[in-house]
Amino acid sequence: MTTSKFTTANGRIIYRFPVRAFPELIANIHLIRDGERTFLVDCGSGLPDSNQQLLDGFQAVRDAYGEDIRLETLDAILLTHGHIDHFGGLPFVRQFSQAPVGIHQLDVRVVSNYEERRVVAARRLEIYLEQAGLGSAARENMMAIYLFAKGLYRSQEVQFFLKEGEPFHDIHFFHVPGHCPGQMCLLVDDVMLTADHILGRITPHQAPESITLNMGLGHYLDSLDKIGRVPNIRLGLGGHEEPVEDVYGRIEEIKVSHNKRLERVLEICSTPKTIAQVSKELFGERHTYHVLLALEEAGAHVEYLYERGELIAANGEEIERTTHPVIQYERG
Repeated sequence: MTTSKFTTANGRIIYRFPVRAFPELIANIHLIRDGERTFLVDCGSGLPDSNQQLLDGFQAVRDAYGEDIRLETLDAILLTHGHIDHFGGLPFVRQFSQAPVGIHQLDVRVVSNYEERRVVAARRLEIYLEQAGLGSAARENMMAIYLFAKGLYRSQEVQFFLKEGEPFHDIHFFHVPGHCPGQMCLLVDDVMLTADHILGRITPHQAPESITLNMGLGHYLDSLDKIGRVPNIRLGLGGHEEPVEDVYGRIEEIKVSHNKRLERVLEICSTPKTIAQVSKELFGERHTYHVLLALEEAGAHVEYLYERGELIAANGEEIERTTHPVIQYERG
């Protein structure tokens, strides 16, 4: 297994290794070594490959760097946000460690009351897909894909909250909602763990706030600006992909990408379009889980423009008389 070691300006150590969170998704695990203390940042998806590679990663750090770091000796577990590829391994970790778990309060319910959250989120998504213009068979297929593996996790207690402005052993937290309501970036001296907020190659996935509050493109762009104002970030370590050598430059690239996508949505909506139609024109044919990701991404951009009056609902009469109308958006 490939491991990496990073040293901050003040001499703290951050170890990093990958796990296969899902068949097509690699997630990065980070260990912050602070003197005699060790903090685990995220813990994979909880699927068997992810759990085994989590154990293998600890062993690889021991072998490569001579550090006697083990799950059993963790001092805290810090969860960057409430997406299952980052917190789903917590029940497995709990077999070895009772270290306190911290997460932002807006994501605590996902971890500590997961069964309720799963039901509510699924219902909101189903309504969204109906209003986006998917037929019943397509909706059933999307919901089956969405719920895949979500029944494996079981709720776990959270012992404390990660709060912006309240450092934890001199780790500073920045609340960056958008990709997830409670997503946090962690600043360790001059190195920032950027979670899924800033990644090296892709623009992190966006979903509409109509599905989950404190998500959505507006929150995300504001959060990018927030990190852009943090001085002296030398290196970014994301929850996926390679390190980001120029965090500030990468922020600008991501903003440009979203602006181009917003312009394209406006072009598409020169005549009335549903979100499903916008998604197909933006991303072409997609399959399996990528269909759902495309629908959410398109919806986040449509929602952003609609909230700002650049798109309007073109079928007002139909909306007025229908319980869950298929909304058609047109350039205002």
